[in-house]
Amino acid sequence: MDLAYQKLTSDSEPALRKSLEWITLEGTYAMVFSVLTGGAFLTGFALLLGANDFEIGLLGAIPFLAQIAQLASAYLVDLTGKRKSITISSLIIARQTWWLLLPLPLIGGEWRLGVLLAIIIISNIAVMMGTASWMSWLADLVPDRIRGRYFGFRSAIIALSTITATLLGGAILDYFKYSNRAGYGFAIIIGIGCIFGIIAVMQMRKLPEKPLAQNESKAYWLYMLEPLRNKNFKHLIRIFLVWNFGLGISAAFFSAHMLTNLKMSFTQISLYVSAASIAAVLLNKPWGRLVDRFGSKPILVLCALGIAFVPMIWWIPRPGHIWILAFEAVYSGALWTGFNLAAFNIPIANSPRNSRTTYLAIFSVISGMGFFIASIMGGILAQNWKEIHWPLGVQTVVNYHLLFAISSILRILAAFMMFRFHEPREKDLPSVIQYMGDSLSKRFSSGRQLFLRISGISG
Repeated sequence: MDLAYQKLTSDSEPALRKSLEWITLEGTYAMVFSVLTGGAFLTGFALLLGANDFEIGLLGAIPFLAQIAQLASAYLVDLTGKRKSITISSLIIARQTWWLLLPLPLIGGEWRLGVLLAIIIISNIAVMMGTASWMSWLADLVPDRIRGRYFGFRSAIIALSTITATLLGGAILDYFKYSNRAGYGFAIIIGIGCIFGIIAVMQMRKLPEKPLAQNESKAYWLYMLEPLRNKNFKHLIRIFLVWNFGLGISAAFFSAHMLTNLKMSFTQISLYVSAASIAAVLLNKPWGRLVDRFGSKPILVLCALGIAFVPMIWWIPRPGHIWILAFEAVYSGALWTGFNLAAFNIPIANSPRNSRTTYLAIFSVISGMGFFIASIMGGILAQNWKEIHWPLGVQTVVNYHLLFAISSILRILAAFMMFRFHEPREKDLPSVIQYMGDSLSKRFSSGRQLFLRISGISG
């Protein structure tokens, strides 16, 4: 790992090298918390407490409604310049309130679901308070010249953490499920997640604060309006508003579909997630290089076009026939890796440094509202369509399949909207495709020559 940091930095930058190491460790530990308290594990926990389709959709919507808190965080950062203290205090609250959920799976009562929703609301508001300041702080900690490569490397390390936490969580839940003590399994993984959450904050405390000019003279509403006066940035917000709407209409129901309709165990779901994470480990570095070489926009467009068709793949699997999900995990994992790197970098690269916190907060809040509204709509539609069971060949179409189809259409629309966004010094998509094709051709040719040499030696 030290060698990787040495390649990214010069010998005269030991402090930067150490900061990059701490940022990577923070992300690694934080991901354990996120995995064990989210995704299929959170869906399974909610189902254990008696959640219906609408409530599952609500769970998916809460984090995006909570993004409104980023506006308050952005204002505090611009007013005080204290990004480090705002980030750390917010994330301590966000990750440690989950301790209050440990008793829920071990006791009875319909009120438990209400407590779960309340804690998730509090936690997510705190997360978003920390996210706005953390994104701005992080952008100043990592220089522009290495941002794509570094975050590609960091994402690969975090993907390994995702694999480990997912497999461990799935094994724990299935062990207690099959011994009729499912509640104990959820209590254990939540506790483990909280421990790793505080360790992540401890790594963050080691990072240096970066001075930020205070902007006390402007009125609060002027802070909020500034990003919306930027025509290009406003179009970027519009793109992600539609994109997140397309994601939100179905996002909460993939895990529910695996658990309730496909009858998958937590271990099987963990293997599925791990396959996607392995693709991320292998491809984060190449995607990072492409972002640094060609810019974020062409990578974003390329990956979005591929991701748009992912929900339709979910029309194929049925109970006992889930083989297609192995392909889907690798395919979507590879594309989401590139998309997330580009989507992380593009609002940072297109926002001014002194107003970056506000720009990123407005971007997250408005685009996140698309996900929130769509997730609520998805929950309502799923609940109203729960009686749907239409035969289609060997498949039975259910409510979730219809949401997947709607999601795919909206993703395609957003992907085409991305073509109209302009980035400084951007490269066109055909150049990226040609470069990728040439690179793959060279690798194939090198591999073929090596194979022929080995065959010749063997002969």
